[in-house]
Amino acid sequence: MDIAKEIKVAINTGKVEIGYRVALKTANKKNAKLIVLANNAPAEISSKVKAAAGEIPIYGYPGSSWELGGLCGKPYPVSTLAIVDPGESAILKIQEG
Repeated sequence: MDIAKEIKVAINTGKVEIGYRVALKTANKKNAKLIVLANNAPAEISSKVKAAAGEIPIYGYPGSSWELGGLCGKPYPVSTLAIVDPGESAILKIQEG
């Protein structure tokens, strides 16, 4: 599965919360179906997101936060995404392997 393509499809057709703070709020409310964390996310952010996620699966994005930001169409780094509604994307299948 091409994770970059699936993230783009989820952003365009579903509901994705972009950024650490909003993803953390979404995880705390248990509204997220999947959390995507950039591989270079700071340890503090990573530990807070993992603590808030609980039963929500977390996918470690293999690229940097700059690459994840570019994928989202943002001109800045994005360390965390929360997938609320995958839309037409098959992104939730990555948690199955």
